[in-house]
Amino acid sequence: MEFFLRQEQKQTDTSRRLNGKQRLKESALIIALLSAVFFLVSLLSYDSSDPSWSQTAWDGPVQNAAGNAGAWVADTLFFALGTLAYPLPFLLLLGGWVFFRRRSESEPLNYTILATRILGVVLLLLTSCGLADLNFDDFWFFSSGGVVGDVLTELSMPLFNLLGTTLVFMFLWAAGFTLFTGISWLTIVDTLGEKTLSAITWLVNRARGDKPQMIGSTVDTSEPAEDVDESDPLFAKPVAKKRELADVSLLNKAQRVDEGDEDNVVTVPPVIHAAMATNAASSERKEPVMTLEPEIEEPVIAPEPKPVFVSNSQEAEINDDAEVPAEPEQVNQTLISETASEEASSEESMAESDGAPWDDDVNFGSTESVVIEETREDIVIGNTDGLSELDRAQAESVIPDEEEDPFLETIREAQKNAAGAVHPFLIKDEPNLPKPKEPLPTIDLLDPPRNTATRASDEELQYQARLIETRLEEYKIKVTVKGIFPGPVITRFELELAPGVKVSRIMSLSKDIARSLSTSAVRVVDVIPGKPYIGLELPNTSRETVFMSEVVASERFQSSKSPLSVVLGKDIAGEAIVTDLAKAPHMLVAGTTGSGKSVGVNVMIVSMLYKAGPDDVRFIMIDPKMLELSVYEGIPHLLTEVVTDMKDAANALRWSVAEMERRYKLMSALGVRNIAGYNDKIREAAEADHPIPDPLWKPGDSMDETAPVLEKLPYIVVIVDEFADLMMVVGKKVEELIARLAQKARAAGIHLVLATQRPSVDVITGLIKANIPTRMAFTVSTKTDSRTILDQGGAESLLGMGDMLFMPNGSNHPARVHGAFVNDDEVHRVVSNWKARGKPQYITEITSGDQGSDGLLPGEAPEGGDGEELDQLFDQVVEFVTESRRASVSGVQRRFKIGYNRAARIVEQLEVQGIVSPPGHNSNREVLAPPPPPRD
Repeated sequence: MEFFLRQEQKQTDTSRRLNGKQRLKESALIIALLSAVFFLVSLLSYDSSDPSWSQTAWDGPVQNAAGNAGAWVADTLFFALGTLAYPLPFLLLLGGWVFFRRRSESEPLNYTILATRILGVVLLLLTSCGLADLNFDDFWFFSSGGVVGDVLTELSMPLFNLLGTTLVFMFLWAAGFTLFTGISWLTIVDTLGEKTLSAITWLVNRARGDKPQMIGSTVDTSEPAEDVDESDPLFAKPVAKKRELADVSLLNKAQRVDEGDEDNVVTVPPVIHAAMATNAASSERKEPVMTLEPEIEEPVIAPEPKPVFVSNSQEAEINDDAEVPAEPEQVNQTLISETASEEASSEESMAESDGAPWDDDVNFGSTESVVIEETREDIVIGNTDGLSELDRAQAESVIPDEEEDPFLETIREAQKNAAGAVHPFLIKDEPNLPKPKEPLPTIDLLDPPRNTATRASDEELQYQARLIETRLEEYKIKVTVKGIFPGPVITRFELELAPGVKVSRIMSLSKDIARSLSTSAVRVVDVIPGKPYIGLELPNTSRETVFMSEVVASERFQSSKSPLSVVLGKDIAGEAIVTDLAKAPHMLVAGTTGSGKSVGVNVMIVSMLYKAGPDDVRFIMIDPKMLELSVYEGIPHLLTEVVTDMKDAANALRWSVAEMERRYKLMSALGVRNIAGYNDKIREAAEADHPIPDPLWKPGDSMDETAPVLEKLPYIVVIVDEFADLMMVVGKKVEELIARLAQKARAAGIHLVLATQRPSVDVITGLIKANIPTRMAFTVSTKTDSRTILDQGGAESLLGMGDMLFMPNGSNHPARVHGAFVNDDEVHRVVSNWKARGKPQYITEITSGDQGSDGLLPGEAPEGGDGEELDQLFDQVVEFVTESRRASVSGVQRRFKIGYNRAARIVEQLEVQGIVSPPGHNSNREVLAPPPPPRD
């Protein structure tokens, strides 16, 4: 006996140990777990400076947490799969568990399902790499989809193009998902549809304030009907609610019963039972037999029945019953009798009509809810299309006379008023939006960036470089391509010229080079700072869109502290271009119609709205076209309404000059040199609880007895969308005002942004160009216009749609910038965000102030009047004019050898003093003063 016990114990111990095959499997599972953890650590701690398979590095410590091997593994995985290398450890762990875990004898490995899952994983991995390569940005120096994604896209793009390739990859990804998980997409769609419809139904009922009550439920016939609990929803008391019909639902189980089969019964409420009993007696068709018996054997899903309307008499009875408490049995009998009488009275019409209130295909054996909806709204507006004759009769019986129901009259008057109401698309007032919690707008108001083009491959760029060398050699110009810099819109090829070759030869052949290379335009960059090469800029075959959201989210813009930071776009290398308008200090923008000039102005405005509030920056916007800047009407940054009248625009410029002079006096009184120092001193005084009184205030200037306290001064940005119209309407005085602001307004915190689509010399005059060094040139028509705006050619070769040359302050070499794009919806979202924060505080004196009709500032005297000092040569000119009896500007200019402007000003002073007459029809002036007495 003891021997058998020892043998049994030995067998038990042996059964607890693993056999040879199980030992190998569990060891392989542990190795798979180790590999997954090792791969995950290597990927998460990857450092681009570590030496690896695809690159070399300086000798130094390896930063990867998994050591040198981890650096090589991470580099190889990133090189092969891109971003899809991160889920690889989890897939490895999952595969080890599927293959090597212990299984019981009753749980065999299904190789068919296993093969489909492996195929699904492979398909998911390949298509994910392709989609990542198409849509995701590259990271470090790896492709987002790795070599796998690059190969797949290069094979698919020539066949299907960008959209087709994306669709093919997405549908293959969906197929791989089904193969791997076994989840049907039809199930996903059905589930989403069900949840969506449930949510919509709940929201509609919540909005209407309806509270559905159930009048039907399963009645257990094993007990007497008198013993039914009063809490049963079948006997719920109707809700008395004037002019409202509640949604009534049946949640009972039902089943179609074949003729003669009395065992299969269905439970229904008494109301429906009475109605269907009447219908069965009057119809020759086979109707479902419904009895009050319990239990259902096989549920059958049926469609929803047609809505049934309740008559006025029945509604009145229900409402009256609701006011008096009643027993459940009495309520039940009342409902049965009312329904039976209604159906009996309409028995004859039902027999003649082929559209009975219950359709033939309605299966009353359904386990779903059968809903009886009493839609009063449809009845009121007469919506009885698609109903049977009985339904229409019942619907008409519900509609009351106008004398009895004033509710109908109210609806008709509302419809009549709505017909003449203002169209919603013509309403400009924004709704009362909630005030945002963030101090500044968030980036999610802008459209997210997306991939809109495919970059050229290295092979294509190398082929293009060899082609450039060949084409230039045909013109006896030997060059060597030393660098290729692809950008979003153009690609720059840096060329090394052979000894003795002048750049002017290539620049003169720019159109011939463009023709030979089959491109629209070629721009030659004669000087590249820091390099001995010249640049040849060729447009890309596929152009990318620079979205404003990616430029605003860039590190350069986010780290900029100036409230006047503006984004322009991206350079050739794809880096964000951000400039500070406070250092510009003014900007001149020019370009033909459709070149992107107005979009560039909107980008600058929106970028400032992302950087500063109304306490830091205020705007004066002048928009002669009444289209581009009117969208900003109502933001709190505006000092006045968007100016569209040119006379008001001239007044706004004069107010700006007066404000500049006032700020200079304040800064002089405080001993500071610019607006930044002024605001710092005001802040220090406020923190020390010693505010500074206004030193320019005098008793009588206001009703206050003491001087007001100085406050922080915001920057003022004057934006003129088309100042050519301003100069044409107002005249020469605008040029002087702009020049005066450009010369002195920087320290006062007033900056100009002038835009025009007519960059001619009579608009962009030498006086304006001399005081506005920062230029932004979009596409222009001729080389002359390019020289007018930039003092050099090149803008005539731009590609349009935001392609620009930007010349910052202090630079003679313009930079090629691809302007950011912001659409109208994005601008509206940012504007609405600021409108929700506050209302603008307009200063009416800016446009309606009395600056005088002659274009003079307050207190400024006319030229040659008492307020202006006469020219030093005035007396000599008077003597010359009275002696010669000729008063011409050219004569004064030649006689005294002075400039034309000075001579004209002296002649105008002579006119003011009454010495000469105004110019006549032939521009000649008469000398009114008598000749001087003869000398002794």
